[in-house]
Amino acid sequence: MNGNYNNLIESIRAVLTTIICFVAAVSIALFIVVNVSPLFIMVPTRTLGCTAGQIYSDYRQIIMYLQLPWVTDLRLHYIPITTSAIHHFNDVRQLFLINELLMPVMMVLALQGLRREKRQAQLWRLNLPFQMLFILILFGGFILFTNFDRSFIRFHYLVFSNMDWVFDPKTNPVILLMPQSFFSMLFTLVVVISTSLCLAVWLWTKLELRAFLTKL
Repeated sequence: MNGNYNNLIESIRAVLTTIICFVAAVSIALFIVVNVSPLFIMVPTRTLGCTAGQIYSDYRQIIMYLQLPWVTDLRLHYIPITTSAIHHFNDVRQLFLINELLMPVMMVLALQGLRREKRQAQLWRLNLPFQMLFILILFGGFILFTNFDRSFIRFHYLVFSNMDWVFDPKTNPVILLMPQSFFSMLFTLVVVISTSLCLAVWLWTKLELRAFLTKL
């Protein structure tokens, strides 16, 4: 009886460790993607009447506002922006700041969990949870990719309590920098990076298990 209980506890720990690793991977992927997003913005210089340098300058202001707690005001020097758009960027900013707090915490918890599993010779228990995780990622990613536009809109309805996220290109031409294809690309990068990080952890457990077995 006691053996079954311990086995159950270890299995639950393995699942929790896998979930923590996944959350840490997604958090890291979000941080990376936000910072490389300037590489993927549209630069409609004719439509906006700005130079490429001016557009990138304003976009950097947006990125700094979203990520740096001490940048409390969003001020674009070249691209017009309305108060409602600024409100939406503030809502997004709260999410990114939470992610930046969450990221180091989840990284530490993931490392501690992996070390505990290795120290107690329980890394083998992570094999099935990680395999299930990859199946869920593939299944969920396929569903979202096949209907990204609708999923993107539903996400906004679920996460935000107002309609400030609906930008009119005439009054908020900043949205021209970020069409639907832009967000689709960023989402793809988040999935690829987070999956790659999880795959790297899974492969590490495989190598550690192989090294452990060769010592027996």
